[in-house]
Amino acid sequence: MIQKFSPLLLLIGLFACKPNPYRVDLDTIKHHVSYQNLDSSFRYAHINEQRRLIKELLQTDFDLSQFCFPYALQVSTQSDSAFINGLQRTLTHPFNQQVFNTLDKRSKWRKRTFQQIEAGLKRLAALAPKVAVASSVYFTYTQFAASAYASSKAIVLGQERYLGTAHPLTASLPAQQFYDWIKEGMAPQYATSDALLIWLSTNVLKTTDENFASEMIRWGKLLAILELISPEVALHNHLRYSEQDYQWALKAERGVWEYLVDQQLLFKTDQELNMNFLNEGPYTIGLPQESPDRMGRFLGYRIVKQYIEENQPTIPALLALPYHQILKKYEVPQ
Repeated sequence: MIQKFSPLLLLIGLFACKPNPYRVDLDTIKHHVSYQNLDSSFRYAHINEQRRLIKELLQTDFDLSQFCFPYALQVSTQSDSAFINGLQRTLTHPFNQQVFNTLDKRSKWRKRTFQQIEAGLKRLAALAPKVAVASSVYFTYTQFAASAYASSKAIVLGQERYLGTAHPLTASLPAQQFYDWIKEGMAPQYATSDALLIWLSTNVLKTTDENFASEMIRWGKLLAILELISPEVALHNHLRYSEQDYQWALKAERGVWEYLVDQQLLFKTDQELNMNFLNEGPYTIGLPQESPDRMGRFLGYRIVKQYIEENQPTIPALLALPYHQILKKYEVPQ
């Protein structure tokens, strides 16, 4: 007996079989990404080798060298003697030695994190061939100064910032500088997202200065692209949210949008507004204290995500699309 299918069922079947335009076969991507544990490379090298390593780094990526040493470790690179003496002081500091002993035991975490970052960079190279893509990933020690940094060529992760909130070294950090919400963010599951997001925000889609809405949508694009190139990582980790915070944000989406519209905040150029809604903090200032921070980024992501689901633009097309064209397509959830 021949079964007859209704047009509706046929339509559903066609959409169900529609290919994912963002799917990438990683085995076919030739973009090479190198890995280096910069921290141990210098720690376990003899003085002459340390001189050679810093000379090579200064030549290949000066900006990265200045972040890793003068900024993070307070070690001058102005001369060989200043560098070697400063490096030895840092390496022999008792607290730093405790950190080094801990970092030496985290090779599995570094390998897994690098593989996820590498996969994300390869997808970016495949989906946006003309976009700059990092060719190196470094893990280093920053004396807890920074989680992630990107030069024009490479990504750096301050690996001690991902030891976990409950780790004794994290807990021992002075409360006057490292508030509880900062320590809560020192979770290992955020490393891949931080690495890819710092690359995207530094080299692919830089800060705008038009108004709050333009920056909100810029962050939305960045987070949506991050999700596309790194599907292995849970979305709430890409957002740097716990699952509980993510659910709170979802339920609050309509209310936050209405608040921004009612208060006529979308097109303001107030930098304090950007800080309150887009920057990290204990919560989003202007919203209830139980809110997660960076709700402006979250809302931007939801707006861009909705646009992607409906239009499936290429990543280059999404990057070039004016923010107001995305904003006007947004349908507020009921």
